[in-house]
Formats: sequence, C-alpha cells, structure tokens
Amino acid sequence: MRDELTSTVRAQAAAAPVWQDAELHLLEIELRERLAAVGVVPDGNVAIALMATATLLGEHAPEWGGDSRCTLGEVALLGLRLLED
Repeated sequence: MRDELTSTVRAQAAAAPVWQDAELHLLEIELRERLAAVGVVPDGNVAIALMATATLLGEHAPEWGGDSRCTLGEVALLGLRLLED
C-alpha cells in the first residue's frame, strides 16, 4: 500500500508544471521548519501520513468549488484525534 501511494503521488508530481514545483519547494522548507518547531522529525512515517491524508480527503472533497478551509480544518482535526489516542 505504501508503494502504491508513493507511486500515485510521484505520478502527480511529475505532471506538475515547473512553477508549481518551485512553489512546492518553498512550502517544503516552511513545513520542515514548522515540524522542527514542534519537535517532529520529518521521517518516512510523517511523509506517508501526509500523503495518505491528502489522498483520503481528496477522495471525499469536491475538486472544484469546495471550500479548502474545511479540508484543511479536517486535516488539523484528524491530527488532533490521532494525538489524543
């Protein structure tokens, strides 16, 4: 399942325009800084968790016309629920 998920995300990344890749690089730097600030090491488990969350919510949220703030809020709330387990 991990390999399939990684392959799916890699295929999407390969199709992205150059400007989007540059933008993603900046977001990656910010994410790494944010994770470091809260004491989380960005390892393979964190990477898989991010990809799994994104693909899960992508399957359940309308691609066009949806409110991304709701989706982002759901990601945060899912993280809180996992933390409280």
